[in-house]
Amino acid sequence: MKIACKQYLLGGFSLLSIGVLVLPVSALAMTVEEREAQRAQRTENRQEKMTEMQAKRDERMAERKENRQEAFCSRFVESARKISATMAERRSQFDERKGNHADILETKRNEREAKFEENRSQADERRNAMYEKLSGRAKTDEQKEAVEDFQKAVEAAVDTRRDVVDAAIVEFRKGVDAAVAGRKDDMQDAVATFKSAVEVTFDKAQKACESGTDQATIRADFKSGLEAARTALQSDRKESEKVGAQVKGLAETRRTAVKQALADFKATVATARLELKNAFGETGETETPTATP
Repeated sequence: MKIACKQYLLGGFSLLSIGVLVLPVSALAMTVEEREAQRAQRTENRQEKMTEMQAKRDERMAERKENRQEAFCSRFVESARKISATMAERRSQFDERKGNHADILETKRNEREAKFEENRSQADERRNAMYEKLSGRAKTDEQKEAVEDFQKAVEAAVDTRRDVVDAAIVEFRKGVDAAVAGRKDDMQDAVATFKSAVEVTFDKAQKACESGTDQATIRADFKSGLEAARTALQSDRKESEKVGAQVKGLAETRRTAVKQALADFKATVATARLELKNAFGETGETETPTATP
């Protein structure tokens, strides 16, 4: 009986030992799965956090980029306004210079005209004094008639010469006025074209800013647009500066006409003087009217 009881107890203990040995293995197997699950969960959580952090960084970077773009565009617009103000000021100065130039041109013309008339008046006085002197020398009717004929011939020559000279001056001034007016119109068109080109460049740059175009590209395009506008303006200015050559040509035409008028006048006076000398029976030099235009 004791032996049987002992065997039973030993058998019980064996089963209990097996149960104890089996239980930790089962519990250990579940712990590994849980740990794997926890590890996977932690990995997923870290990935979510990393994704969230990256999204926040991207958002902050985008915000900073947007702020930089806004700041750049703000500075750009301010700079554009200054350039526009400078252009407006230069346009005003250009118009003022044109007005001043026209006033100066008119003043100089009036001064030359006054001096011209003064010289002619003095020449008239000298001729009248010469006629009186010749009349005083005339003793015979033939000599007196010769003096009258000489005076008529000289005065007619003076009138012809002055008509030619006055016509040449009028044509010269008309040509100069037309050339200057053409240059004025050309420069106004050139300035208007330049202003329009700059405004177009501004608009493109501002639209590029609003669309988020790269700042370097905006600057480069803006600079390129301004340079193109300046180059076109300089080219137009060079074309308008050809007025100098036109004025030189007009001056040469006037000079030729005046020179020919003086030559014709001298020839007429020389013939009249010769007839006068014959009437007085002289072979020496006699007084000759001054060839004042």
